Amino acid sequence: MTPGSVAGDYPYPGGSVYGATKAFVKQFALNIRSDVQGKNIRVTNIEPGLTETEFSLVRFKGDEGKASKPYQNTKAMNADDIAETIVWSTLLPHHVNVNRLQVMATTQAFGNFDIYRG
Repeated sequence: MTPGSVAGDYPYPGGSVYGATKAFVKQFALNIRSDVQGKNIRVTNIEPGLTETEFSLVRFKGDEGKASKPYQNTKAMNADDIAETIVWSTLLPHHVNVNRLQVMATTQAFGNFDIYRG
């Protein structure tokens, strides 16, 4: 498993460095998949969208106001949702590989990562 993000495919304001690193992770995972061809090794890049975890608190150096802002008035995914996705991908038959799996909250859409706040 590699720690991807939809930010590796879709830009958002202020996400230049983060998006670039996730684009690298995506390509790195695809290249590793090529490197292990024929060895019966699975390589999957899980690419979540809006997911509320402690990552935002770390990213904003403990500023709870900034960290919680993206999740206000919406329903984001959480760490358990992503963990369940990872488990699912590992429980597939051994001859099945999920190369990339993008997962988003139903409240998130493409574009400028337009988030419905209801």
